[in-house]
Amino acid sequence: MGSVADEILVECRNDTLRTAALAKGELIELVTEPLRSPGAPGSLYVGRVLGRVPAMRAVFVDIGLARPALLDIEGELPREGTIIPVQVVEAAFADKGARVSRRLAIEGRYAVLLPNGKGVAVSRRIAASRQRQQLQDTAAKLKAPREGLIVRAAAVADTGGLAAEIAGLRARWDQIRTALAEAAPPACVFDTSDGVARLLRRFITEDVPRFAFDDRMLGQRARATAERLFGVTPEIEIESEPGRLFDRHGIGDILASLEASVIRLPSGGRLAIEQTAAVTAIDVDTADGTALGADAPLRVDLEAAEEIGRQIRLRDVGGVIVVDFVRLKDRAQRAKVEAVLRRATALDRITVQLLGWTAAGLFEMIRPRGRAVGSLD
Repeated sequence: MGSVADEILVECRNDTLRTAALAKGELIELVTEPLRSPGAPGSLYVGRVLGRVPAMRAVFVDIGLARPALLDIEGELPREGTIIPVQVVEAAFADKGARVSRRLAIEGRYAVLLPNGKGVAVSRRIAASRQRQQLQDTAAKLKAPREGLIVRAAAVADTGGLAAEIAGLRARWDQIRTALAEAAPPACVFDTSDGVARLLRRFITEDVPRFAFDDRMLGQRARATAERLFGVTPEIEIESEPGRLFDRHGIGDILASLEASVIRLPSGGRLAIEQTAAVTAIDVDTADGTALGADAPLRVDLEAAEEIGRQIRLRDVGGVIVVDFVRLKDRAQRAKVEAVLRRATALDRITVQLLGWTAAGLFEMIRPRGRAVGSLD
């Protein structure tokens, strides 16, 4: 699921990292985020329950950020004032606070340790059944009682590294558990706010890509962080002219086009993208594609479906997405469009949920805001 990047370009401006991931020279992902981001996904906190929301089966938790975090609860709601360890699974966005979980996950390159979980799961990126079973069996032998493990795709090439990393993750959890017991709420006991570490965790997966930075100190910091977190020394290039990195790799114009709200399609049709805090609306119309005659609606919708998968990936669109395709004659044509959209979104590093067609003829899908902590992707 998703293409594997072989080159990562990183520009830093005004304490903001803009990261472009390339696979064989083609731009496949673009991420813009602060160099430092308190409350980033993966951070662990000792929080205090501020209030209960019975209708939502949730509570608000003070974790020390500007807004309380929302915690979904299965079973009985904890009382106000209850001290509770939580992990950020979705960062605060717009006027909404972070979403947190009591299902804690300690992530590595080869595995994810679930201290209060159970069983063994294997990444969906590993398609071969024999490899999946071998990793399942290996991890089952390594797993300690009263813990869960998720095995990542990178472990296929290094099962020896898997055992060593699991031991390291347990040691990290022992440190975190001690901090959880000693900290006075609200307090952060495991911080993932460092943007350099986040981009390394995102892109150092099955293979170690080449990196290029337009800042020498940032490149040196990335090398040291990669060695500390993953035990690898990536190839790192430093761009001699700040601000020229993306242009030199031929993606400057592509990045500029991502700021446009209207995208022209090869057939003459077009799609318009409008993003709000609550929903992203995409409208498809034939525009100049009417010259195609009776085939215009299907031709335009097929092209739009392919482009939508690319646009939401490169723009890092998150949340609910509603697409108003050109109206089609029958279910068979709509099925063709959905199949193209499914293939296009399968290239995404983040799992896109295709909800299907509504009674009004709109197509709904959800792209989570960032990969879920401890996910099977």
